[in-house]
Amino acid sequence: MNSKIETYIGFAIRKGSVVFGVDNIKYYRKKMYLLVYTSTLSQNSLDVLKLTSERVGCPLSQIDDYEMLQRKNCKALAICDKSLANAILENLK
Repeated sequence: MNSKIETYIGFAIRKGSVVFGVDNIKYYRKKMYLLVYTSTLSQNSLDVLKLTSERVGCPLSQIDDYEMLQRKNCKALAICDKSLANAILENLK
């Protein structure tokens, strides 16, 4: 099941509808449909993501540390494609 989530994130990255990093997510002004973070994210960064999630009105979810995200040294990302965000949310539940 987790490999599906990794596949959907990979599709979003290839499509170019992903925002990487807490600071980039915080200042991004276009529509975001899902915010995801890994378990290694610091508490201060998690607080920033929670505030951004409330401000934007999109869900915030924790995912596993996938190899593709470790290569990019990324701990948080935003999905900007509605259908991919919905598919990831369906597989998280």
